[in-house]
Formats: sequence, structure tokens, C-alpha cells
Amino acid sequence: MGLDLSVSSRSAEKRLWIALIISSVIAIIEFTGGFLGQSLALVSDSGHVLTDVLAVGVGILTLRLGRKPHTARRTFGYHRAEIFAALINGSVLIAAAFLIIFEAYLRLRQPPTVQGPLVLAIASIGLLGNLSSAGLLSQWRGSNLNVKGVFLHTVGDVLSSLAVIVSSLIVIFTGYLGIDPLAAAIIGVLIMRSAFVLVRDSTNILLEATPRQMQLETIAKTIRSVDGVKGVHDLHVWTITSGLYALSGHITVGTDSIGQGSTIAEKIEAKLKESFGIEHVTLQVEKETLENIQEHESSTI
Repeated sequence: MGLDLSVSSRSAEKRLWIALIISSVIAIIEFTGGFLGQSLALVSDSGHVLTDVLAVGVGILTLRLGRKPHTARRTFGYHRAEIFAALINGSVLIAAAFLIIFEAYLRLRQPPTVQGPLVLAIASIGLLGNLSSAGLLSQWRGSNLNVKGVFLHTVGDVLSSLAVIVSSLIVIFTGYLGIDPLAAAIIGVLIMRSAFVLVRDSTNILLEATPRQMQLETIAKTIRSVDGVKGVHDLHVWTITSGLYALSGHITVGTDSIGQGSTIAEKIEAKLKESFGIEHVTLQVEKETLENIQEHESSTI
């Protein structure tokens, strides 16, 4: 959790550049092959890959913005640019998924002739490229929300390429043309699923919700376990950007410990960083009073 955000950002950016090149080539090949082979599934897959290209481009931009220094006007720098990009990215994917599913419905009513062998060859090339991108980004998907978004897209691409391969084999061996729009609809559902996760996570961050992997009561108990702490209230934990968490709250200490308030706060900060990876901590130290005691008996948060 103590990962150097600047080093992580630069390493992630290098991988995103490689993923950008791979995705761009795949998108062009699949669209051309889908158009020539009359395959909606392959054209849909190329559209999904194209959204990956856009996602990677925005991801690279926001990683660079995130490395800009903080200013008096933007005290947290441009870290939230990553989250805005992830939200836009997921929203665009959901819209694209609806379009794919609608077009699949239209084609199911009147399926065109699909060139099975050509579609199979192109989809196989796409699968290899998508597997390369997924492997490239897999180890960094937990360190950055944009990288996670691109990784989810790539995993969706792998699954959709497999769906296209299966549908093309069915066309080759059975001649059933309806399988192509059915495969396209499946791809649309896969896209929507990954997009929902991305929109959910980015929205929670923008709403400053408690990080999903953290429990507020557990954090409160950890704070109360520090010697000298009598209680904790007005506790808030939120995510600034991927891997960067902040906490604010009030702690009460006994009258005999009020002079050690700074030392107690430092111990709490160290414990929160070690246990939860929370590095930005703001605590207000208060002297315990009868009112505090009554408040803490009813609620600690």
C-alpha cells in the first residue's frame, strides 16, 4: 500500500502505450474483416476494442495530469482527473453495449450471409492481441483505476473474441447465420457488465464513499486501541484517487493525556497507514468531557 504513486504512474503509462498500439491494430483489422465478412459480432468486437483505444488514450493523459504538482488552487493536484476519465469511459461503454444489442436484435430478424473462414481467421488474430494486452496490464490493475478499466475492457475483448470464434465455427460447420448476432448480443452484455463495475467504482469515489475494502467500524476500533484514546467520532474515510486514501475525524483523550495529543495522533496515523494504507490523516484532538462520554456510549462514528 505504500507504493510510490509517481513510479507506479510511469510504469503503468509504459504498459498503456504498448496496449494502445496493440488495440489500435486489432480494431483496424477486426473492423475491416467484419465489414468484408458481413459479421456483426466481429464489427462489434472491433467497436469494443476501439473504446479500449479511447480509454487507453484518456488513461495516459490522466496519468500525466496526475503527476503534475499540487498548487494553492488545486491542493490535491489533478488526481481526480483519473476518476472523471474512468466514469466517462464506463458511460461510453454502456451506450456502445446498448447499440450493439439493438443491432443484434435487428440482424436476428434478417441475418446476412457471414463469411465464416475469414471471420475465424480475424477473430483468432484479435484473440492473440487481446491476450497480450491483458497479460501486460494484469499486474497493475489493482494500483490504478484507469489501468483497471483498460484491463476490464481487455478481458471483455478476450471473451468477445472467443465468442466470435465459436460463432464463426458454428457458421462454417452448420451454416446457421443467426449465431453471429447472438454472439454480438453476448458481447454487448459482457461490455455492459465491465462498464457497470467501472461506473460504480468511479461514482463511489466521486461521492467520497468509504472504500469498498474498508469497514468504518473496524477503523474506529483500530483508533480506539491506541493508548490514551477514549473515543472517536465524526469519522470519515474516502478515496482521493486509486491507491490514495484520506481520513478525518475527532478523537477524545483523557484529561491526563491532553498534553500528549500530538504524540497520540502520530501513533494513530502510523497504525492507520500500516493497517489500511491510509496515508492522508487529519485528526482533531479533544479533551474528554461528560458530554463526550454520553455521546460515545450511544455512537462512536
